Amino acid sequence: MKNGKNLVISVCVAGLVIATPVFAFGADTHGHGPEETKAQQETPGHSESPKNAWEPERESHSKKEADGDHAEGEKPHGSAGREEKEEKGISLSEVQRREAGVIVRPLRPIQLPSLLKVPGEVRLNQYKTRIVTPRITAMALKREAIMGQQVRSGDVLATLFSVEMAQAQGEYIVASTEWKRVRDIGEKIVSEKRAIEARVNLQQARARLIAYGLTKDQIAALPSQGSLETPGQFDILADQDGLIVVDDFLVGQVIEPGTPMYKLTDPDSRWIEARINPSEARLVDVGGQVSIETSSTGAQVYEGRILQIGQQVDERTRTLGVRIEVIDPQRQLRPGQFVRVSLNGSGHESVLALPKKAVLRGPDGDWTVFQQVSAERFVPVEIRVVRETSELVVFEGIPAGVKVVTDGAFFVQSELAKSGFSVHNH
Repeated sequence: MKNGKNLVISVCVAGLVIATPVFAFGADTHGHGPEETKAQQETPGHSESPKNAWEPERESHSKKEADGDHAEGEKPHGSAGREEKEEKGISLSEVQRREAGVIVRPLRPIQLPSLLKVPGEVRLNQYKTRIVTPRITAMALKREAIMGQQVRSGDVLATLFSVEMAQAQGEYIVASTEWKRVRDIGEKIVSEKRAIEARVNLQQARARLIAYGLTKDQIAALPSQGSLETPGQFDILADQDGLIVVDDFLVGQVIEPGTPMYKLTDPDSRWIEARINPSEARLVDVGGQVSIETSSTGAQVYEGRILQIGQQVDERTRTLGVRIEVIDPQRQLRPGQFVRVSLNGSGHESVLALPKKAVLRGPDGDWTVFQQVSAERFVPVEIRVVRETSELVVFEGIPAGVKVVTDGAFFVQSELAKSGFSVHNH
């Protein structure tokens, strides 16, 4: 009887143990028992565990993202990036584009003559430049012409003095006088030897004066009788028309033979010395046309002609020289000035190019074109200008096939500026 009573008690206890979790989980949706729930209500500041509190919200948010259902004013993830990309764009309706003459075409490669853009330096045309120098040691007595002066052939540039010239002048006068006497007496009367000596002495005296730099007219002007008023003095003359670009001497200076006193040049003709890689020599031809541009002349473009292509590689720069002749009647190109040279090659190359009116400067100064990204949406895209022709701009930075604005780019840029780069450009 006692054992049976113990059995009943054990069964009841086991039932209570099994039933307890059911009542605990059923008492509270958060897994708290009645006593614990009561304690939470009575204890201020109590919060649920982070795990149980975050998981329902995360699940709900993920579901919203999947359904595309966002609360009012809530931005989907990644919207900031899209707004940043759209920030510089502009939307134009079909009517706006038609009224403004906006035309869009896909980029297609075109064939243009190959072009080399290289630096160059302005130099004097050495074939039309002369150095004026004494042929004997002489002292400068007077300067007759100065730098920047236009002179003509035969004009006096300076007056010099030389002891050697004085001796040569005296010998010429003596020889000239003797020859005149022999000729007056008659070559048949005087001995043949004397006649020959007189003739040879005169020829040698004349040749010496010519070697010293006197012209035939200057020699003829020497007196044939008597003495010289200013022995040893002689004039240095210009031997061509030209502009004096150098007058590097002082009055009273003793000038040695070969020392430049003046430098005369044709001011309307200049050389441009350009440098190219040896591998590029095959792309240019002697006689080919060249364009020269320099910012100091207001970006004026000069046309030139290739005279020569160097045959020897420069040991320092490992480049070849290209000599170009430019006619500059306005005399804007100055020797020593650096320029940009565009050499037209004999071959052709495939390039991307647009009309000049389609390529504009952006707000930051970079070259830009407008790309059509949708039916009504246009965005500015920066490009790198490679070169220009008279009508086209060759560039890099956008692949072929992209649709860009070819006409009306200025209108698109104006509308973009008026929009203030807002997100919604309507």
